[in-house]
Amino acid sequence: MRTQKSRGFFWTGCLAGLFALTVIACGGGGGGGGTPPPNTGSDTNPPTLGTIGVSPSVLYSGVDAQVAVSATDAESGVANVVAVITYPDNSQASVALSLQQGQYRGAFTAQWNGVGGKVRVQVRAADRAGNQATRETELDAIGNPPNPPF
Repeated sequence: MRTQKSRGFFWTGCLAGLFALTVIACGGGGGGGGTPPPNTGSDTNPPTLGTIGVSPSVLYSGVDAQVAVSATDAESGVANVVAVITYPDNSQASVALSLQQGQYRGAFTAQWNGVGGKVRVQVRAADRAGNQATRETELDAIGNPPNPPF
C-alpha cells in the first residue's frame, strides 16, 4: 500500500504541474477592449491635406509666423506632418507640426538674407502605412531696405 500512496501522490503532482504549465504557457489573455490597432496592411491611400494657413500672410526676415493645416487619414491614421519653408534665397527650414484643436500647427521665425520675393511653404504628411501627401502655398516676402549710402 505504501507504493500505491506514493503513485497517487506522483500522478496528482504531475497533473498539478501540467495544469500550472498550461496556465503559464497560455498567459493571461488580455488585450480585449480599447481601440483596435489601425489597419495599415491594406491602406494604399495617402492622407488628405486641407488648405495651408500661414500667419502673417506677408513675411519679412525675423518675423515669427505660424503654419496650420488639417490632415486626415481614415484608414491607418496620420503619423506625422512637417512643413518645409523655402525662402527667397533658397535656404530652407523644417517645422514639425503637432495636432492642436483639430489642426496640425507649428511656429517658426522667418530667417533669410533679406532679399524680397516669394516664400514657399510645403506641407508633407505621412500616414501609419507609409503613404505620403504634399501640398504647398506661396507667400510674399518683403526684402530688407537697402543700406544707407553713408
